[in-house]
Amino acid sequence: MYTGIKEVEFTDEELSEFYKGTLKVDALTNQYLLIKRNGEIVDKYKYDGSKFNKVKYKVLESQMLSKIKPRNIKQELFLDLLDSDIPVKCVIGVAGSGKSMLSTAYALQELDKGKYKKLVVIRNNVSVSGIEEIGAIPGDTLDKLRPYLAFIGDIISDYGMEMLLNQNKIEMVYLGTIRGRSLSDSIVFVSEAQNLTTQLIRTIITRIGENSIIIFDADLDQIDKRTFEKDNGIVSMADCLKGNKLFGMCEFDVVERSEVAKLASLIK
Repeated sequence: MYTGIKEVEFTDEELSEFYKGTLKVDALTNQYLLIKRNGEIVDKYKYDGSKFNKVKYKVLESQMLSKIKPRNIKQELFLDLLDSDIPVKCVIGVAGSGKSMLSTAYALQELDKGKYKKLVVIRNNVSVSGIEEIGAIPGDTLDKLRPYLAFIGDIISDYGMEMLLNQNKIEMVYLGTIRGRSLSDSIVFVSEAQNLTTQLIRTIITRIGENSIIIFDADLDQIDKRTFEKDNGIVSMADCLKGNKLFGMCEFDVVERSEVAKLASLIK
């Protein structure tokens, strides 16, 4: 599957030729290139369709979270993707790798700047595989959807989330009513996007209006229904949009949440 990142091992001679622009390296538009020498990553670039551009180190900053720095090289690539003018952005990777954290931090930064009016969160209300449904939740639509915003509360605190909700800077959208919507002047964040079919991905993208971007985050190891294993929208999107100038993608493979969280990968 396309991940948006290509890793290459260069000899000293090849590295010299690359820097001179005389070494041909195949890449797709908006694909990242991680250059290795003796097994170690020594440089990072992004292909814009005609040339490779060096990826600069970036930091996110907002009133709520202060400064957020990337913890590894692939997070650096994702911060570059977030800060680019590419409107359709996708990050896939293991649980605890920072997908939601960095996406939320970026959204807060851009809201502070006034570049967008609100953060629109979309998540298919699919329960974790193997867990029985809890039953009907009382209240209005927001009350029913609020549990799916809990990850933002974990990042900025419940108080911070409530403040943004009261200021209409966060909107939670029920996927079942998204048809007919036009989401303009917004950062649209599609969380847990591994639980979406190809048709649902298409439906969501068609809702993106003027001055809006969309960020998909997904962990393909946490697909919760067989339906999404047979027809996975993230896989289809990556395959069909790779190389498109309006699409960019990154993959995370390092758990950054905690040392305890890393233990999960050892349990087979």
